[in-house]
Amino acid sequence: MILHVEARCDVGCQRTGNEDMILVGERRIRDATLSTQVEFDPPGERMVMAVADGMGGAAAGERASEYALTRLAEMMHKAPPDLDGDELCELLDIWATRTHADLLEQGRQDPTLAGMGTTAVGLLLRHGQAWRFHVGDSRLYRLRAGQLQQLTPDHSVRQVSGDAQQPSNLLVNSLGGARDSWLECAPIEGGLQPGDRFLLCSDGLHDVVDGAHIASALGADRETATRMLVQMARDAGGPDNISALVIDVAHPKPARVPHSF
Repeated sequence: MILHVEARCDVGCQRTGNEDMILVGERRIRDATLSTQVEFDPPGERMVMAVADGMGGAAAGERASEYALTRLAEMMHKAPPDLDGDELCELLDIWATRTHADLLEQGRQDPTLAGMGTTAVGLLLRHGQAWRFHVGDSRLYRLRAGQLQQLTPDHSVRQVSGDAQQPSNLLVNSLGGARDSWLECAPIEGGLQPGDRFLLCSDGLHDVVDGAHIASALGADRETATRMLVQMARDAGGPDNISALVIDVAHPKPARVPHSF
């Protein structure tokens, strides 16, 4: 499997610090861009990519998002190669549970970190299979055959209540932000196909750029699409940090036909 990846993590227009972070394998970026190709095929080989949006006073949000994604990369790196889909989801649940508990404990020990937390949304790929996982309101979208689909529901008061008048940033679920937390993990609906394009993003993008404009931007080449998404959020005022991670599933290389003599 070959993946083409483009990522941008931007502070936005109104914040002085960036609490977002993007993870691609074991690489973490903040206030930066990343363009890379990932190739993996052997059974058991896997790839995890995620976006985390931290919250909390001072530098607490930056610390929370970095801590969560660092723990995620470490756990995936150490995990046995023969885990099946259910076992991988169990492993992700362990990561979320431990990260949530650790962030709460750090807040108890240091009052300046009280209330520290983070959202997270991720995509786990292995041997042609894919799973989505998330906590909070960072989102995963898929563009297939020109149709954009949001694959993760927001864990927000607005989503749960169905009341569009509720503020979009009131969460009912996060890592570390409140007493209770849970991780939603499931196979990707409709499977994985060559030509699929995925977008993982923080609410700094989807709160100010609607689905139609996101779909339009994703119709461009990968680097242009990622740059356009971030710029559209900035043009809308950029009130929050902005993260956009675009992943393309490449078409397989044609098999080489041996020459006959």
